[in-house]
Amino acid sequence: MSLSTQSRIQLAVAYTVAIAMAIWLVFPPLWMILTSLKPGREVFAIPPVWFFTPTLEHYSSILSRPDLLTIVYNTVIVSSLTSIVTLLFGTMAAYSMSRFRTGGAPLLYGTLVIRILPPIVLGLPFFVLFSQLRLTDTLTGLIIAYVSFLLPTTTWLMLAFFNDIPAELEDAALVDGCSRFGAMIRVALPLARPGLVVTGIFTFMGAWNHFFYGLILASTNARTLPVEASNFVGEYAVQWGEVSAIGSLIIIPPILVVFLMQKHLVRGLTLGALKG
Repeated sequence: MSLSTQSRIQLAVAYTVAIAMAIWLVFPPLWMILTSLKPGREVFAIPPVWFFTPTLEHYSSILSRPDLLTIVYNTVIVSSLTSIVTLLFGTMAAYSMSRFRTGGAPLLYGTLVIRILPPIVLGLPFFVLFSQLRLTDTLTGLIIAYVSFLLPTTTWLMLAFFNDIPAELEDAALVDGCSRFGAMIRVALPLARPGLVVTGIFTFMGAWNHFFYGLILASTNARTLPVEASNFVGEYAVQWGEVSAIGSLIIIPPILVVFLMQKHLVRGLTLGALKG
């Protein structure tokens, strides 16, 4: 077998695997969107109906709920503030660990303890503590819970980006009279901007889609969209049309964020790929 033929076969295999993975990833949300547009009877049709007259009855049922705007507001506020707070503290912790080895390996790997534990393990302690502090069913309580869950991952992601930035650049700024904090703000953070975007998107999506803490820590006033979606799952029946409709609404903001930030996202994901 010649070298050119072998290269064509490898390229064909790579394209086949890539297309199969794309179909595997795209099919579930596409099926959910199609289900949200099907008339009531055709949602449960077996075999599935692929050609139908689209309807917005399920979206109308969702949007007519009197507390939907409040739930959307809660989700946006919790996700946005969680991203900001997590990115702020996670970035500072990652910079300190990268440049000064703060805490050494014990602290570095100790940050993963909360992340690797299943959320249900921390659910009861959070509920008891927040009940005593009167933080249950509040946006503040949800933000604190989400930050504690997402902070370790944010720290580790930003640590990798800071490690890829040569420390000599900051040393040069220090020689020119810049303070350590100034060197971080003026040198390290601009160079780590793609990493900040990637980590911010990851954190936002993690808070936007998180279900468990929202379920046990918020009942009425601080309810979020993932928790609201569970209200359409009953003991004896599931309203698949409404579940698909609200699921379609939930995935729109993350898709828009990724689309608008795709330039920085690609740069962040490839940062360090050409290092050395």
